Amino acid sequence: MDEVIDPAAGSLLRSKLSPPQAASDYLARPQVEAALLAHPHARLVLFSAPAGFGKTTALAMLASERRHAGAAVAWLSLGPGDDEPVRFFQQLIDALGRALPGLGEDALGYLRNTMRVPVEAVMESLLVDLAQRQEPLLLVLDDLHLIQDAELLAALNRLVKLAPPNFTLAIGSRSQPPLSLATLRAKGQLLELGSEELRLNPEEARSYLERSGLQLDGEAFAALYSHTEGWMIGMHLASLWLRHQPQPVQQMAEMGADQGAVGDYLLRSVFEQLPQERQELLLALGVAQQLSGDLANALTGRHDGQQLLEELEAMQLFLLPLDRERQWYRFHNLFAEFLRTRLRERDPERFKQLHFNASLWFTNHHMQNLAIEHACLAEDAEMLAALLDGCGLELINRGQLHLIHSWRQHVPDAIAERYPMLVLVDVWSRAAELGLAEANRLLDELLQRWGQGGDSGPLSEQMFAALAVKAVIAMQKDDLDTCVSLARRIEAQLGQHTAFLEVAILTVGALAHVMLGQAEQARKLLALAQQRNHFLEGRYLDMQLANVEILLCLEQGRIKQAQLLFEQLRTRMMPWFGEQSRALVLPAISDALIAYHQGRLDGLPERLRWALAAVDVINPIDLYAQAMLCLARVQRLHDAPKEAAATLVLMQNLAARNHSWRFYAQAVGEEIALILQEPAADRSRRAEQRLKSVDWAKLAAHYKQRKFNPVLWVLGLTRIRLQQARGHYSEALHEITQLRSQLQNDWHGLHRLRLDLLAALSYQRLGYQERAQSLLVQCLIGAEREEARSLFIEEGEAIRQLLQQLESAERQPALQGFLRSLLVIWPGQELRQALDVLEEGLTEREREVVCLAAKGLSNEEIGQQLSLALGTVKWHLHNIYEKLKVRNRTQAIRRARELSLLES
Repeated sequence: MDEVIDPAAGSLLRSKLSPPQAASDYLARPQVEAALLAHPHARLVLFSAPAGFGKTTALAMLASERRHAGAAVAWLSLGPGDDEPVRFFQQLIDALGRALPGLGEDALGYLRNTMRVPVEAVMESLLVDLAQRQEPLLLVLDDLHLIQDAELLAALNRLVKLAPPNFTLAIGSRSQPPLSLATLRAKGQLLELGSEELRLNPEEARSYLERSGLQLDGEAFAALYSHTEGWMIGMHLASLWLRHQPQPVQQMAEMGADQGAVGDYLLRSVFEQLPQERQELLLALGVAQQLSGDLANALTGRHDGQQLLEELEAMQLFLLPLDRERQWYRFHNLFAEFLRTRLRERDPERFKQLHFNASLWFTNHHMQNLAIEHACLAEDAEMLAALLDGCGLELINRGQLHLIHSWRQHVPDAIAERYPMLVLVDVWSRAAELGLAEANRLLDELLQRWGQGGDSGPLSEQMFAALAVKAVIAMQKDDLDTCVSLARRIEAQLGQHTAFLEVAILTVGALAHVMLGQAEQARKLLALAQQRNHFLEGRYLDMQLANVEILLCLEQGRIKQAQLLFEQLRTRMMPWFGEQSRALVLPAISDALIAYHQGRLDGLPERLRWALAAVDVINPIDLYAQAMLCLARVQRLHDAPKEAAATLVLMQNLAARNHSWRFYAQAVGEEIALILQEPAADRSRRAEQRLKSVDWAKLAAHYKQRKFNPVLWVLGLTRIRLQQARGHYSEALHEITQLRSQLQNDWHGLHRLRLDLLAALSYQRLGYQERAQSLLVQCLIGAEREEARSLFIEEGEAIRQLLQQLESAERQPALQGFLRSLLVIWPGQELRQALDVLEEGLTEREREVVCLAAKGLSNEEIGQQLSLALGTVKWHLHNIYEKLKVRNRTQAIRRARELSLLES
C-alpha cells in the first residue's frame, strides 16, 4: 500500500473507496432494477460482461438504492496493483471501516509485522466482525477480474459462504470469478446479470440516443442497433460519431459484424474526428490509470490540467470523475486501452517517456507503488531499480520482500548489482539454492558496501535489514554460531531499530541457543524478544516466539510442559491463522513431535508430509530434519520400512546439501536401527557394514567445540544397539556408561531414559533380573511423568517382552496403568494378540480345512482329501468361524490370509 504522505495520495485512495458519480443524464434501467428488486436476499450479485456494458454504472445504481434504503455501503474499485494480499486487505478494511466505523480494526493486526500475510486469518477476523453487526451491509468490488491471487479468491469465496444474512457482496467483472457460483445458484443465493441483461433494449437505446441529442430515422436506428446489439458504450460511441456523418446508414455498413470490430471502428472513428491537438492530449493522458489536474499538467506540459479534465468530462469522452470534488478521474477502460495501444504502436518512445513522467510525478507525491508500476511500463530499469532501492526497507519492515522480488525481475542483473537492496532481495530469493558459504559471501559483500562489515558501531536501517536476512538464512543452513553472534550484536543496540526486525533476529538467536543446548541463553533472548514484541500488532512473530519455548521444553525432555504450552498456543494464537497457512508449519511440526513422543501416532504421517511440503519463510533446517526423522520412525512403526528408508535418504540429501552433518549422522543411525529390526538373518552384518561406511570421526570433528557432540551420541547409541543385536550385552553396558558421561545436566531428559532402558535390557539378558527390573521401573517412572512412550516402542520387540514380564509383577497402580497404555498402542499388538489366541485354539486339522477351503475346494472335496465325513467338515468350519470371529467361508479365508495362517 502506498504510504500516504502527500494529500494527492490520500485523495486517490478515497476515490477508490467511493462509487463513481452518476451523470446528470443517467439512463434508468428498468429491467436491471426489476431483477435487483426481485432478488433482495441474494448473497452475491454478479455483473459479469465485457468492457462497456455498464457494469460500474449498474453497481453505482445498486449502491445508491441500498444506501437510500438504510443499508451501509462499502465500495472498492480495484486496480492492477491490488492483486497482492497486503494492498487488497488494507483497502478492503478501509472501505468497510468507512461504511461501518470500527469494522476490521482487529484484522489490521494480521497485516503488520508478518513474514507472509495470513489471508485466511484476516478473512476469519472480518467474518467475526460482520457477525456482530446488525446493520445491512453491501460490499461492492468493481473490476474483480484484476484479482488473480488464489488465496484472495479463496478468501472471498469463504466470505460469500459464511457472511451473515445481512451481508451482500456485489461484483463487477469482465469474466466469471472462480467462486462457488454453482452452489450459490442452486441455493438461490446468486443473482447473475450478464451481457444479455445489461445490453440496452431497442427502447432504451433510442431513449439514450435522443437524450444525447441524436435523432435517427427508423432505417438508420435499425442499422445501428443491429451492429451494436445494445452494447452501451457502442451506443455512446455511435452518438458521438454520427453527429458528424451525413449518411449514417452507408457509413455503418463499414463497421463489421462482431462487437470487437464495431468497437474498434467506432473508437477509431470518434478519435480521428477530433482535432489533432485534442488527439495528442488524449494520448498523453491515456497512459495514466488515474488522473489529477496536476498529473495532467506533468503529462501534457500545460498549466490548466484541471480545466482540461473538466472539459473532457463535459465532452463525454469517457472520462469519469472518481470523487465528488473531481480531484481524480479515470478514462473508461475500453477507451484507455485504445489510447495506450494506439500510442504504443505509433510512437513507442513517447509511450515510454510519458510513463517515465508519470513515474516521476508519483514519486514526488510519495505514491511509490504507482511510481514503480509506471517505471516498469517506461522500461526504465535504472529508475525502477532506484525506486525499489528507496522503498525496499519499508517493504522489508512489513515482511513484503516478495513484492520487491516480483518487481526486481524487470531489472537487468548488471543494473541490480549496483543497488544494495536489490542484491539483498536476490540473496533472499536464492537462499534455498545457495550454499551457506556463497550466501554469506554475498551478504558480507553487501554489508561492506554499506560501510560496515565489522561487528561494532551503530547500525543503519539498511544494515539491520541485511543482518535480519543473514540471520534467517543462517538458521536455514544450520549455521547456529552465526545466529547467536547476530543476536548478541542486536542485543547491544536493542530498541534503536525497527521492532519487527529486532524480534525476528532475537527469535532466530533464541532458537539457535535451544539447538545448542543452552537453555539460559535461549530464555534470555526470548524474554528480550517478548519485550520488543509488545510494540508490534502482528501475531506471526508472537506465535513463533511461543513455538521456540515449546521446542526448548522438547529438547530438555519436558514433554508434558511442551504439550501444555502448545495447547495455550493452539487456543490463543493459532485460530487467527487458517488451517493450511504457512505460518502454522513450524507449530505443526512441534505438535507432531509432541504427539509422537506420547505415542499418539494416528494421522501423523499426513500432518508431517504437509509441514515438510509447505515451507515457511523462516524454515530452520533443524525442525525440518526433526520432522523427517519423526516421519521415518512413524513409517517404520507402521510397518512401512521401504517408505521409512526413502524418507531417511531424503534427510541425508538435505543434510549433505547444507553440510549439516549432525542430521546426516541421525539419518544413518536411524537407517541402521531399521536394518537391525528386520527379520533377516544377516541383519547384524549389514548393519555393521553400514556403520563402517561412514567416516564418523570426520563428521564429529565439525562439533568438537560443543559440550555435547551430536554425532558421537548417534555413533554411541548405534554401537549399543549393534552390540545387543549380537548378544554382546556386557560390551553394550560399557558403551552406555561412556555415552552417559556426554549428557548435560538439566538437558537430554529423553536421552537419559533411553540409556536406562537399554541398560535394563542388557542386565536382564545377563541374568541380573533385580538390577534390570529396578532400572526399568526407574525408566518407566520418568517416562510416565512426561507421558513419553515412543522411546520404548523404537527399541523393538525385545523391549516389549521386557515390559510384558514387568506388567505381571508390577503392583503400583499408576505405573501399571502406564505400562498397559504403552503395550496397547504397540504397533502390531492387535494382530499379535489374535495370533496368540489362534496358536492356542486352532487345531492342526482346522488349519488343514481352512487351507483347502482357500484353494477353492468344496466341502465334499475337502472331506475326500482329508478322509472326513461331510458333517465333520462342516463341524470344523463352524469352529473355525467361531475362533476367527467371522460368519462365512469367504470371511474366514480372508481373515486367515491376514493372519498368515495359510502359509506352510
